[in-house]
Amino acid sequence: MRSKQSILLFLLLPVLLLAQTDLEDRLSKNFARLEQLKKQIAELQKQISASRLKERSELEQLELIDREMALVARAKGVLKQQADLLSQRIHKTNQELAATVKRLNQLKDLYAKRAVYAYKYGKIRNLELLLSSESFNQALIRYRYLKIIAEHDARTIKAIEKKKEEIRRIRARLADQLAQKQRNIREKEEQERQYVIRKKEKNALLQKLRRQQNIYRQRLAQKQKEKEKMLALIAELERERALRKKKKEPATRIPHFSFKDFRKAKGKLPWPVRGKIVTHYGKQRDPQSKTYIKNTDIEIKSKLGTPVQCVFKGVVRIITYLPGYGNTIIVDHGKGYYTVYSHLDEIYVEKGEAVSAGQIIATVGDSGSLEGAKLQFGIYGGKKTYNPEKWLSRK
Repeated sequence: MRSKQSILLFLLLPVLLLAQTDLEDRLSKNFARLEQLKKQIAELQKQISASRLKERSELEQLELIDREMALVARAKGVLKQQADLLSQRIHKTNQELAATVKRLNQLKDLYAKRAVYAYKYGKIRNLELLLSSESFNQALIRYRYLKIIAEHDARTIKAIEKKKEEIRRIRARLADQLAQKQRNIREKEEQERQYVIRKKEKNALLQKLRRQQNIYRQRLAQKQKEKEKMLALIAELERERALRKKKKEPATRIPHFSFKDFRKAKGKLPWPVRGKIVTHYGKQRDPQSKTYIKNTDIEIKSKLGTPVQCVFKGVVRIITYLPGYGNTIIVDHGKGYYTVYSHLDEIYVEKGEAVSAGQIIATVGDSGSLEGAKLQFGIYGGKKTYNPEKWLSRK
């Protein structure tokens, strides 16, 4: 039984070390993303300060504040991912520590039994064994056998000391990891504080702008222009897809999707969030401006921070910010089909990541929105847009 446990520990340690290596790689990438976001936030903060000095328009200030809040929200999402990864790493390190301590105790137990035996019988029995030899060759063999045992005991002592040192290193590493997690928590709290301050400023500006019909119309016109940018982004993704197909890139590099699967999902897709549709697809009359606009997406009213799930398997192709859309994720479902999620707050995926249906990719926010928290959701197929209400399952 003890030998089986030893084999299990021997097999378990390399697995733990491989898991740690993978976690370290993911943590490193997350840290790089976070540093990039922090630089972008710092740059925007400079622009916001400069905009006040130069007395830019309130609409321009609103856009800068909204963009900063969107970046801060993304930073919060990265920090949450970082916290989850750190927790996993700490758990793996604790497993490694437990396995090493267990092996140390086994070595100590083994050596203790040998030490007791040696204290009681060692020298006498060893002498008897040599003196009772029937020949010189037998005595030589027995001497060599006793020497092997002595060497094994020495190796056991050395192994015990080595395990003790290994445990000290693991414990030191664990202490560093716990300290890093505490720093992560404090940084997340600071980002939350910064987010709340900017939100108050944004709300104050919105109160002023809502009373100005001309400003509202400007914002509405800007959003219509951003829809053209969104279509341009999808068109660029389609050009890239056509190029990949032409070059016949290996399937190992480009994830494979079934065209028919997505088509068959029409009317069966899960809702990205549960809520009331407040803006429908197609030509709609805007009650505030009293003008008609053409919507390429739907808007679902939901509480700030509500988890947003991906509706179908795919790959994250774009994570960006667009005025009027805010934080946006575009997921590629293969053969020219894409879903778009906008007005997001925290984002939990990265560009190039494979995602599954039902996976939480972000939370609902109000970035790019004049009407508070909601999710803007669209379905695109090549150069066409589709009515998401016809693709989502009935509640």
